[in-house]
Amino acid sequence: MSADKVTLDLNDIASGRIELSNFESKLSSLDLSPYKGKHVQMTGCAPTWAHLLVAGRLFPVVSALDFIIDDGKEGKIVELLKP
Repeated sequence: MSADKVTLDLNDIASGRIELSNFESKLSSLDLSPYKGKHVQMTGCAPTWAHLLVAGRLFPVVSALDFIIDDGKEGKIVELLKP
């Protein structure tokens, strides 16, 4: 992984059963500065809405954003925002 790319694991924001109200609270306190200007690859087992909420917070600060979908073999990259 290059220095420009960083991984954001949604399990680091919330793990276990994710409820919208709790997740939004945790997300609002997420420090976005480590992701500023970076190519962020999001991973983690979470509902689609959680990925989209995080993406919405990241769009204004990142240079590129991908979802990494783990299919049990090797991750598949879904590009959301290209540089």
